Formats: sequence, C-alpha cells, structure tokens
Amino acid sequence: MKSIALSFPSLRARSSLRAAAFVLVAASASGCVAAKDYDQARSVAETEQQGHARTRERLEAAMTRIATLEADLAAREQAMEKTEDLAEESKLASTVALKEKDAAQQLVDMLRAELARTGDHLALFASEKRDMAQTLLLAEERMRDIEASGKNLSELVAATRDLSLSLANELETGNVTLGARDGQIVVGVLPEHLFAANGDALMTEAGPVLAAVGKTSQKHPGLRVIVREPATAGVGSLRIARLSESLRQNGVADGRLVLPAPTTPPPAADTNESEARNGEPGAAGNAKPAGTVPAAHGEAAAARYELAFAP
Repeated sequence: MKSIALSFPSLRARSSLRAAAFVLVAASASGCVAAKDYDQARSVAETEQQGHARTRERLEAAMTRIATLEADLAAREQAMEKTEDLAEESKLASTVALKEKDAAQQLVDMLRAELARTGDHLALFASEKRDMAQTLLLAEERMRDIEASGKNLSELVAATRDLSLSLANELETGNVTLGARDGQIVVGVLPEHLFAANGDALMTEAGPVLAAVGKTSQKHPGLRVIVREPATAGVGSLRIARLSESLRQNGVADGRLVLPAPTTPPPAADTNESEARNGEPGAAGNAKPAGTVPAAHGEAAAARYELAFAP
C-alpha cells in the first residue's frame, strides 16, 4: 500500500513537466516567448524537478525501509521455522520421554514383582534354614549322646573288667553276681553275705566286695554308684546307712554315691509289726520298695542288694 501511495506525486510531476514543455513548444512555435511565461515555466519545471528529487529520495527511503522490513520478515520467518523445528524437537523429546517413562514404570512394576518373589523366597529359605539349624542341633545333640554313650560304654566295659578281676572268688561262690541292665553294671550281693542275720552289722565277708566296689569307683570317677536294697529288706534304713558309710570309707566319693529314697512303710497287721520290731520272720510283710532306679527282674535278683555303676 505504501508503494502505491508513493507513485502519485511522480504522476503529478510528470503532468506539470509536460505542461511546461507544451508552453515552451507553443511559445517557440509562435516565434516569441514572454519572459514572464518563460520564468514561470522554468520555475515550475525546477519546482517539479525538486519535488521529483524529494519524491525519489522518499521512494529510495521507502524501498530501503521495505528491504529492511523484508529482511526482518525473512529473519522472523527463519526464526519461526527454527521455533517450529524446536517445537517439533520438543514434541519429539516429550514423546520419547513419555515412552521412556512408560518403559521405566513397567520396569519398576516388574522389579517390584521380582522383589516380592524374592522376599517370599527369602522367607522360605529362612524357614528352611531354621529347620536345618534345628535338625543340625538335634543331630549334634544326638552325636554328643552317641559319643557320650560310646565313652560311657567304654568306661562301663573297663569297670566290668575291673570288677570281674576283683570279685573273681565271690563270683565263683555265687554269693555275688555281676551283670548289666539298663545301661548299668550291677553287682548283686545276698543279704546274708553282707549283714549278720536279723541285724544291721556288716559281716567280714562283705569287706572284699565293698573294697572292690570302692577301688573300681576310684578308677572310674565318671561313674556313679547306685545302692538298691532288696524288696524284702527288713531293717533297710539301718543297713543302708551302714552300707553307705562302708562304701565311703572304701573310696566311693559322697557326690557319686546314690542311695535309695526313704519310703514310708505301708500299713500292716499288728502281728507283723510286732514281729518286725523283734527282728523275727514276718517282717517280709513290711517290705520296702526299691530305690529310685528299678530293681532287678526275677526273685533271685529281688532278694539281693545291688551296687550299680551308671554314667
């Protein structure tokens, strides 16, 4: 629009120049030109020429301005193209970032599921470890028991050998027996081979037996000596006291000597009670049970005092 507006003055200038030229031509054709008309035409021509120069300057300025604006517009178009490129790149980057976010979320979900499975496996492994530890403890305890049993068995075998050598004569007579029961070495002695009849005094024949038991106990300090009285004992408490005292004197340590627990005799008939106080037969009805360890099987074993070696 500006370029069109600038073209009007140039048209007017051209019309004035043509009019002035026409006047000069007409004057020359008539043969005479008035000085006034000539000056006027010349003044108009100069004025138009000056206006034309100014118009030309304005036109050049306008063209320069147009060139500047076109350059600015081109720069702006380039900037817009770059902005569009940046926008496209930004959009692409956003799309890529969104896809990466989705992939990362899927990876996180997968890792969470894997972590949950790993936690379950760890819990299972921990349970199995506890079970294995418990089994190992039981196995170790069993091994210790087996080792202790083997060690105790070796010591019991050695004690049996020592007792067999020390009690060889008594074993031949049958007054003393030597056997094994419930993991124990049991020396059985008839009451009449230990105590006087119907009394609590130890007999001379009991000396070798008690000495052999004491000697064996000293040689095998890991074994206890358990004293059991027969079920038909009449004056058991007094005899047990005498027997335990003699065993201590023969070398059995008090800490390894186990005596039968005191028991209350069961109620019996008056006749049996009077006979027991007088030391006469009939005291069998007032029999006491054996100690804390079960007595030997059979009537012959039940009628004997037992000196048992046990771990």
